[in-house]
Amino acid sequence: MLPPDLHADGEQVRVHTIAPADVAPYRRAVEQSRRRIARWNPVNPDDIRGHLAAQSRSHRTFLVRAHHPEGDHDVVGKVNVTGVVHGRFRSAALGYDAYDPYAGRGLFSEGISLVIGVAFAAEPEGMGLHRVEANVQPGNVTSAGLLRGLGFRYEGFTPRMMWMADVAGREQWRDHDRYALTAEEWPAPAFPAQEPHRLACLVGGEPGPGRTGFARRLARELALPLFSQDVVNDQTTLYRLLAESPVGAVVEADLSPDDNEELREVLAGVGLDPAAVLEIWCRAGETDGSARTRPWGEVLSVDTSSPVPDREVVRAALEVRRVTALRARPAG
Repeated sequence: MLPPDLHADGEQVRVHTIAPADVAPYRRAVEQSRRRIARWNPVNPDDIRGHLAAQSRSHRTFLVRAHHPEGDHDVVGKVNVTGVVHGRFRSAALGYDAYDPYAGRGLFSEGISLVIGVAFAAEPEGMGLHRVEANVQPGNVTSAGLLRGLGFRYEGFTPRMMWMADVAGREQWRDHDRYALTAEEWPAPAFPAQEPHRLACLVGGEPGPGRTGFARRLARELALPLFSQDVVNDQTTLYRLLAESPVGAVVEADLSPDDNEELREVLAGVGLDPAAVLEIWCRAGETDGSARTRPWGEVLSVDTSSPVPDREVVRAALEVRRVTALRARPAG
């Protein structure tokens, strides 16, 4: 059973799911735009036939059509909403191309905005999705700027994500940046401020190269900056750096067992819930001291008297993430 036709109208363009009558104008649009789009995407004027055959709840292809055509076609662009997963996920990936002579004039931006609205609309008038993701090669600033202008947020970097050719036909696995948007955010303001997930942890206990080396490896595992007392020998400055870091940090410093209230005030003062900041207490061997405790948060003990195994570094990073997520969970 074929899925229903989907469509929407805007001020300058309309969008609709493809039909057999679209083959000829689509081929003209792709051929006229070949040189420009080949750098970033495969160019195949006949791929519309494959998309026609693939139309389903899991794969929808939209054309963006100009209300006031120029030249010998009115196809502003194409948007694929593919890899749709229903159920509890309700997510899909966007792939798209803008075509000449309309590229760079705002028509395609309006068109992809209409497609996103259809994707988030409830079935049968829409696709009933909750999240859409788009992946862009880091060098394609025009495409990334389009997404940010539509309200997409940057979610991360994926190495060797897709097998693609460049303009010279050289194929290889190419890195991509991930951008995404959810239904709760739509319609989204243009170029919203990024709000990265913030993580922080404290590394204290037995000072020395073992503690510093562990803190450095932990920061790399968490993809966080390391603010170390070995570099900045002033704890006030360390916490000021933490306050200014939008992603958080691993802070390595000499922490006194008796500074509970002072440390709690410092963390709260830099915008962190002290209970959501895991402290890692570095000890010198199995016989070193008691289990470090905080009355308001969790403490993880790690033996840094010898090189810490990779699995223990990863375990510590996972504990940082667990404590942050647990404490940050909304009530109810």
